[in-house]
Order: sequence, then structure tokens, then C-alpha cells
Amino acid sequence: MKKPLFLPGSNPLLRFAIFALLSAALIYLDYRTQQLDAIRSTLNTVIYPLQVIVDFPARAGSWVNEALVNRSSLIERNARLRAENLKLSSQLRTVASLKYENDELQRLLHSARQLNHDYTLGRLLAVSMNRVQQRIIIDKGGRDGIEPGLPVLDGLGLMGEITRVYPYHSEAMLISDTGQSVPVRILRNGLRGIASGVGVSSHLDVLYLPITADIVEGDMLVTSGLGGKYPPNLPVATITQVSTSADSPFAAVEACPLAALDQSRSVLMLKPSVEAATTDSDDE
Repeated sequence: MKKPLFLPGSNPLLRFAIFALLSAALIYLDYRTQQLDAIRSTLNTVIYPLQVIVDFPARAGSWVNEALVNRSSLIERNARLRAENLKLSSQLRTVASLKYENDELQRLLHSARQLNHDYTLGRLLAVSMNRVQQRIIIDKGGRDGIEPGLPVLDGLGLMGEITRVYPYHSEAMLISDTGQSVPVRILRNGLRGIASGVGVSSHLDVLYLPITADIVEGDMLVTSGLGGKYPPNLPVATITQVSTSADSPFAAVEACPLAALDQSRSVLMLKPSVEAATTDSDDE
């Protein structure tokens, strides 16, 4: 059994004095010599694992808290970036749409300057594109001076004609409608024919062209002006296919409309030119 350092009942003041002198001696020894460095190093090595164990809960708690904060911050940042990406994508689509509309209006303006006709600019309200009918509804009507029979164009070519007029809107039949026929001529050589709709926006049949006629793919068709339905020289279509058969005196000719029948959103409605109206009056 180990004996206590101080006997029971010893004076506390004496014990304090002994420990104070011992502490002072150790401090002096440590300050003046390096004899205690080895002991200090050994003690630090021995107690280091205990320090790690004692500090581990605090470090673990701090790491978990930091991980949760970082994860929450990353989730929030990811959600914010996703929202910004959707916003920028929407803005990009809007800009692309505005650019397309601006280009379309520029084409319309360019076409209008080349025509010797008064015109009214309109926008599409509705579209009916099927085998039964190929029609569009335009936001201009009788109060805007629109009348049945007026040609309708986009910035690329002839689209059709006004068939019904209401006070605030009108209906037009496209050249691709099965009930629509357009007198045309080949721009290259003046050969005349009839472009007839087949119920498909990308396809016209060109009728009454002899198999011996000079027709090649790529020829442009323009209105001939015959019949007075359409003014002459309006772009209509481009010939895409020519075939002949011994059973028919006419060539089977297909053409693709120049106008973007299923894409255009703005149109021009041509009114008779003052010059043409004056000529008709003189003839009468």
C-alpha cells in the first residue's frame, strides 16, 4: 500500500509552499536547461491519442454540420442554376422567334416594294391544313377594305386568295387546296399551264403541259395573268419532277410552292393597282 505524500493533518500552508517551491524549481530548470525537453516530448507523444479521442466528437460534429451545410448550399445553388437555365432558354427561344418574325416581315416588305399594287398587311389567326381543305384565317376583314378574290402572298410567293370576308377577319383558300387552280407560266420560256392543288402544302400538279414541251426540274412558275384572277408575274412554285407516259399527250409535272404555306404567320393581301383600275375603266 502506497503511503500518502503528506501525513494526515499536515498543514495546508506547508503543502502549498512545498508545491510552489517545486514548481518554481521546475520552471527555472526548464528555462535554464533543456533537460526536460525529452520528458515533455515523451509525455506529448503519450497523451496525443487521448487528445485525438477527446477532440473527435467536436471534429465529427463540425464535419457533419459542414457537410450538411455544403449539401444544402449545393442543392439550393443547383436549383437556382436550373431556374436560370430555363429562363435563359426561354429568352433564347423568344429571341429566335422574334428574329424569324422580323426576317419574315423584311421579306414581306421587300416583296411589297416590288409589286405595283396597294396591299394590306395581315397576321394569321387560324390554320386548317388537311386533305379536305387548305385554309387560313387572317385578322383583316371588311372594315379594312378586304374583298373576296384578293390575292394573298407571303414574302416568298403566292399563297392563295380571299374567299370569305367578315367585318373583322377573312378566310383565304391556299393554292394547295384541291379546289384551287392557278394559271401559270414557266418564267424561263413562257410556256403556260395550270397549277392545281392536291390537298398537300408541299405539292402542286401542273396540268396541260405537252410531253414535248421544254420543261426541266428547277423551272420557276409565275402567274400568267390569264383569266384576271391573279395579277401576272407573282412567284408561285418551282418544278420538282417531270415524267412522261405514252398513254397521255401531257407530261406529269409536280411543283413545290414557293410560299411557306404551313409556316408563314404574316401575309400581304394585294389590292388592284390604280393603273389597272384606270385601264379597265378606259376599256369600258
